[in-house]
Amino acid sequence: MGYLIWLLSISMVTVAAQKVQKTDGQRVELEELKFKISRLAPLEIKAATHQLTKKDQQALQKIILAAKLMDPIYDKQVWAGNIQLRKKIIDDKTELGIKRLKLFDQNRGPWSRMDSNKVFIESAPKEKPLGAGYYPEDMTKNEFEGWIKTLSPSVQSKATGFFSVIKRDGNRTLKLIPYSEEYGEFLKPAVELLNEAQELTENATLRKFLKLRAEAFLNDDYYASDVAWMDLDSPIELTIGPYETYEDELFGYKAAFEAFVTITDVNESQKLAKFSSYLQELENNLPLDDRFKNKKIAALAPIKVVDEVFAAGEARRGVTTAAFNLPNDEKVVKEKGSKRVMLKNIQQAKFDRVLTEISKKVLTRKNQTEVKFEPFFTHILMHELMHGIGPHNIIIGTRDSNVRMELKDHYSAVEEAKADITGLFALQYLIDKGVIDKKMENSMYLTFLASAFRSVRFGITEAHGRGVALQFNFLQDEGAIIEDRQGKFSIDVTKIKPAVKKLTRELLTLQAEGDYERARTLLGKYGIVRPAMQKALDSLKDVPVDIDPIFHTEEMGKI
Repeated sequence: MGYLIWLLSISMVTVAAQKVQKTDGQRVELEELKFKISRLAPLEIKAATHQLTKKDQQALQKIILAAKLMDPIYDKQVWAGNIQLRKKIIDDKTELGIKRLKLFDQNRGPWSRMDSNKVFIESAPKEKPLGAGYYPEDMTKNEFEGWIKTLSPSVQSKATGFFSVIKRDGNRTLKLIPYSEEYGEFLKPAVELLNEAQELTENATLRKFLKLRAEAFLNDDYYASDVAWMDLDSPIELTIGPYETYEDELFGYKAAFEAFVTITDVNESQKLAKFSSYLQELENNLPLDDRFKNKKIAALAPIKVVDEVFAAGEARRGVTTAAFNLPNDEKVVKEKGSKRVMLKNIQQAKFDRVLTEISKKVLTRKNQTEVKFEPFFTHILMHELMHGIGPHNIIIGTRDSNVRMELKDHYSAVEEAKADITGLFALQYLIDKGVIDKKMENSMYLTFLASAFRSVRFGITEAHGRGVALQFNFLQDEGAIIEDRQGKFSIDVTKIKPAVKKLTRELLTLQAEGDYERARTLLGKYGIVRPAMQKALDSLKDVPVDIDPIFHTEEMGKI
């Protein structure tokens, strides 16, 4: 009897110890989740929707409902198990469960994008699949490339194109499935809502885009609707559908669904339209061999300044998008150019809430007042414009190709770095020409420097963050970025211009030559966080990494 009592006591002590251990573990997890969530500062984002007609306000509500359907599609694209895991998390009503759901939704999945995709939900795979939800998780690059060779040219094009996923059939052979089939359960109701919106709106160009985009959701042919989007001239500026390929880290082929619902700022758009008229001149003066330059940039390169009303899908994961340049279809870009959309209310929020605080921590004292919104806004604009110039369609040997196909998984980081640094080169060119006031020159470089720390905090597994790390380290090695004894940074005005030109030439040339190995080497050497930068980043722990938008309108309240 005494022995049984002793065993029972030991068992009770063990269970109690396990409970304490579990509670301690949950407490630690909860604090970690709270910290990660706090890095995105909640901020109310407003847009002047009252200027819309009654009919357009009704259309806007339908459009927002359609936009919300991009979230579950994108969740499925990030990882095949995402939707099921999210349902499981929702069922946990404890404080821990609520925080897990919040962080999951911030990242659109169980991996923290600002922490090199470190998993924060135990039941999820430890490593985020490079192929996301676009390919079988056990598929290798070699298997895919071997399979591609067995296909006809037209099927090859679809398999490596934007709008299909790759799965296995009953015999475990690879097969392609079009987006319209794979995501039909969400696209079909989105089609109904877009069609209802196009019946309501009084704007002919918006009506045309909504109609054609709804058709594209069902037939996977996005060309006509991309052209209609380029021609869109409406108070409601809508971007909805599969666009960017950042999530496909295996090849960079597959496009992710997203939505930006915005209101056009006509006056600001007209102010910036002048920049698009300099694109050909900028192309002609790039530090690049003449044989690689585009002799004729597409004539139409609209610039839209907008205020964001709502965002969803890839547009609402991790760091909030401040501007974008679309479409990515090279055929449309060649014929129509590309549209630059500047999300001004988002950019202002980022500048006020994040960048000014960063500058106080990382720049030398005398340079902190040089960090200003105008150069911040203008460089983002120029970044987007620069996506449209430089190499796109290229020739490798005797075959036609494009930069995206040749650089594959390194394309996104290289392209973001190219747009950034070439944007600085272009701004300096326009300052020297007298198009932009020379007073902006000093603040332009210092604002860029402060913003580099902002971008690297997004994580160097993310294309923008890695691209900025590449630029920072290259410019520092050239002596253009200097660090003082206190670990504060500034610009060497005698070295910044030649260093920017040198890196611009390097990135444009490797793109023009489709040099995958050169891109890999460059990113391996420079696309990292070195100790000096890490020390500066560590000093920013009390500064939000970015904003967490809370969308609000007078007519609809919180969205």
